[in-house]
Amino acid sequence: MNGARTGARPAQSLQDRVRRDLPAFTEAERRVAHALLGEYPMAGLETVARFARRAETSGPTILRFINRLGFESYADFQDALRTETQARLQGPLSRYDLRGQTSAPAASGGLAVAMRQNIETAARDLAPSLPAIAERLADLDRKVLCIGGRFSWMIAGYLHAYLRELRPNVRLVRDGSASWADDLLDVAPADIVVVFDFRRYQRDVLELAKGAVAQQAEIILVTDIWYSPVAALAQHVVACPVSIPSAFDSGVTGLAVVEIITAAVIDALGPGSKGRIATLEALRKPFNLGP
Repeated sequence: MNGARTGARPAQSLQDRVRRDLPAFTEAERRVAHALLGEYPMAGLETVARFARRAETSGPTILRFINRLGFESYADFQDALRTETQARLQGPLSRYDLRGQTSAPAASGGLAVAMRQNIETAARDLAPSLPAIAERLADLDRKVLCIGGRFSWMIAGYLHAYLRELRPNVRLVRDGSASWADDLLDVAPADIVVVFDFRRYQRDVLELAKGAVAQQAEIILVTDIWYSPVAALAQHVVACPVSIPSAFDSGVTGLAVVEIITAAVIDALGPGSKGRIATLEALRKPFNLGP
């Protein structure tokens, strides 16, 4: 990444940096930032003139914005975006060739080490926003929808299974996307949609998030370190490192994040959640599901 600032953590994407620096930008630069985040990364791969039209600003403003990010030229910025995009879209087949490049193969314990490091990184990065996330999920005046993609729906289901024991009005969006409009029908302003979307991001998941935002719901996104396009719509983004010495990304970090969030929600709910769980346990006994 020629011309970019050094010293940032490798996990931090350009999208992450733009979101972080939004408050420091001028009004014109914020228009550029929002245009980039709204169609990330494609907006930044356009010509300067087209990017400027998209952001309703001028070419020199685009170049000043690029300089603020630490790039000497627009070409350097686009090279960085292409490199990041290649990593985002990397599928299992292409990762087979990368397995032999790791210093600690799975057979010698490298897999477990990578998973532990991923969880520790995600937990550290989640800590600043965890109280606000837990507060929203513990607010009984808000309905909660959980949605995931082809694989990540299982992580969404894990959160849903916990939350529905702790509070009412929690729903898992499942089945085919053709019926997802039905799930959006009763979404009200300030309701929460928790979106799980990892690389090979799904267009239908993005469309559901857009529909929820149109109805003034808030988005909490759990994604990978390259950021789903849903990040442009989210109030809170939880980034999970997912790379391990395997042909597939790891889902363990997402599961750990769900457990961390659940523990924080229990604290935010206080003693009230204990009574709900006690009632549930009593209802389970006739079905032989109790302790």
